[in-house]
Amino acid sequence: MIISRRCNVTLTSATSSTFLARATTSSRIHQVFMKTQNRHHQFATAVSFDYAKIRQEICQEWMKQQGKSPQGLATTGRYYCFTLEDAQRAYKDPQASWHRLDREMSSNVAGETGAVYIYKGALAAMSIRPVSADAYDFCHEHQATEQSHLDIFSNLLVDGKYTKLLPFWRVAGWTLGFIPALVGGSKALYVTVEAVETFVEQHFQEQIWPLEESNSCPELLKVLKHCCEDEVHHKEDAAKRLLLENADLTSWWIRPWALIVKQGSSLAAELARRI
Repeated sequence: MIISRRCNVTLTSATSSTFLARATTSSRIHQVFMKTQNRHHQFATAVSFDYAKIRQEICQEWMKQQGKSPQGLATTGRYYCFTLEDAQRAYKDPQASWHRLDREMSSNVAGETGAVYIYKGALAAMSIRPVSADAYDFCHEHQATEQSHLDIFSNLLVDGKYTKLLPFWRVAGWTLGFIPALVGGSKALYVTVEAVETFVEQHFQEQIWPLEESNSCPELLKVLKHCCEDEVHHKEDAAKRLLLENADLTSWWIRPWALIVKQGSSLAAELARRI
């Protein structure tokens, strides 16, 4: 599928430098930029999801795990008349254990929450330090996409399976958007977004691969691939806007800052799986 090929593309600092070196004229940069934009919008308008079916898929994966557990549904079903409806109610119990997919969906909600607030923070900084109209458009467009992702994953989780650290992700995301945009303007913002989205692409792929290998949860796979496609677009968009601004990418702070952002994002995702 086109999504799988696209989501397997990673734009690291090294590949970004190669790409920048090859893009020698502004017309060529603009053509590549517009081609990516058009491809993304064409894809985005063609996707729809069956939320009820996705929630059922996640619940069924939880039931499989419980059925294999000595203390799970297999033991309960051995002594009682335990129906499918009973199992579904047990899954929705706030005290129910978290399955792998529950942990990943919790992490996704946390990540998309942080992403929305990155752009809110950046826009707040832009009210203090004016930037180009393109940077404003970049923030508004991507914030809307991240909000749509947040709405999707929020619809897939039941009460009791959200990370308890959402207030922290809001503050962390806002700060991660505000400080770079205030101190370094659009250049620092684009570098930050490219680093975040490089991690997020890998994060989604780590969810996609096991489901593909086990041939399970096809509807959930559609969601994950769709969101991965969007995040790849965000990453490429940030890199291409750096090109259009003719930004100097040899600044000493870029690599260490990108590393800090990626490692911080990885730690945040893991915490959201556990707490």
